[in-house]
Amino acid sequence: MPTDSQTRAKIVVNNLTKRFGDLTVLDGINFTIKEGELLAIVGPTGCGKTTFLNCISKLMPATEGDILIDGEEANPKKHNISYVFQEPTCLPWRTVRENVAYGMEIKGVPREERMERADKIMELVGLKSCADLYPNQVSASMMQRIAVSRAFAVNPDLLLMDEPYGQLDVKLRFYLEDELVKIWQKLNATVLFVTHNVEEAVYIAERVLILSNKPTHIKAEIPINLPRPRDTISPEFVELRKQVTELIRWW
Repeated sequence: MPTDSQTRAKIVVNNLTKRFGDLTVLDGINFTIKEGELLAIVGPTGCGKTTFLNCISKLMPATEGDILIDGEEANPKKHNISYVFQEPTCLPWRTVRENVAYGMEIKGVPREERMERADKIMELVGLKSCADLYPNQVSASMMQRIAVSRAFAVNPDLLLMDEPYGQLDVKLRFYLEDELVKIWQKLNATVLFVTHNVEEAVYIAERVLILSNKPTHIKAEIPINLPRPRDTISPEFVELRKQVTELIRWW
């Protein structure tokens, strides 16, 4: 019997439309994200994936449509909407621990609690040993881990991730994807992960939404019913990867 957390819609997007003058980038997008779901979005280059995230995060106003969190209009002043960008966004004058705790500090979490939560997250992602170092003393992959840890640390209502591992090598990317899945499972967070990498989408997500070319709409939805950890060379994985790839093709 499914539980409420498996069936309840945490995020509802209705008719999300974004125009820049005469150019329609997003054209009436509708979808839901279940509470605790890890949903991946893929689509052709230039279809507006980052614009899509910017509208959902309220960094950019939508032309039309509603974005609801728990039945209420998404409001960054009320809801915890975390965003992990393509480039690491560490503050160079703050230590690793202080960077991880920064979002909680902005939200007014008491110091003792935010340090405790920061330490717990850093333990999960292997940052504890470099907690007192500064960003220029750690690797690029560690800086991206800091950004992910900071995003999870605020217990987000919705965590948006915009191709966070796109610039890393394959081996490191798989390692960090496994790490992401581990944190997501541990914290039961609701995650929307945008990527141009089909294999990455099938590897991490419970469901993949495929966007069309502009004017962008949702072309298809593919459930990923594979056990974890996922085997990238299994026939089932290869078939799903092929299915998603074919749906992205526009030529």
